[in-house]
Amino acid sequence: MAALRIYVGLLWLAYGTSKFEPNWVGGKLEFLQAVRSCLPATAQPFRGFLEQVVIPNQALFGTLIAFGETLVGVALVFGFVAKVGAAGGMFLSLNYFFATGGYASRFGLMTLELLLFVVCLFLLATPSNQAFALDVLIGRQLNRRVAVRTDRP
Repeated sequence: MAALRIYVGLLWLAYGTSKFEPNWVGGKLEFLQAVRSCLPATAQPFRGFLEQVVIPNQALFGTLIAFGETLVGVALVFGFVAKVGAAGGMFLSLNYFFATGGYASRFGLMTLELLLFVVCLFLLATPSNQAFALDVLIGRQLNRRVAVRTDRP
């Protein structure tokens, strides 16, 4: 479980950190181009959201995506609030799935977004944060401190 969590975390981390460059929201406006290229395949009401909210605020949404993907990656790789990271990965991948219109062909079975959603759901539903995870180390430290405090009269 830990290996899958770390691998998927590395994918999210690579996706997120690759967006911290000037052409993503500035310069060549790669984010805006990506959103516009998705519009023909996107169904309502998600298409309206992209056209009316995302495109006018493309710099904000591009930055939020870069930070969101990076934070999901960090959470999963290090196992620090890994369940929150898995839920964030589900949210991001589901949004990408609807934005790209991947559901229109073969029920979305050929899309990376759906695969990432399912893997993040699996990580959320299983004890994937029990090994090689900061959550475990922090929990042990807190339990030791609580045990020491309760042992004192």
